[in-house]
Amino acid sequence: MIKFFDVNNKKLTLVKMLLVALPSYAVALTTEKVFYVIPTIAMMMMVAHSVESGIMSNRNRVDEDGGLVDDATSDGLGESDGGV
Repeated sequence: MIKFFDVNNKKLTLVKMLLVALPSYAVALTTEKVFYVIPTIAMMMMVAHSVESGIMSNRNRVDEDGGLVDDATSDGLGESDGGV
């Protein structure tokens, strides 16, 4: 049998699906206009994407030890920047 959905965290996936589907269908049923439904889907997809579980994280992380070197002895002017 072919696995169509290989989902690790089924509860999180269900919550994300409901976050997109419920407001979209509610707007579709109340307004009956695509003009309101499409932006609702787009906004709720952004909200659903921001939901994450405690052990998973898909956000970019910044390296604390970063490659930025602060040279305290420099005056900020290089040799070609008006130095003598």
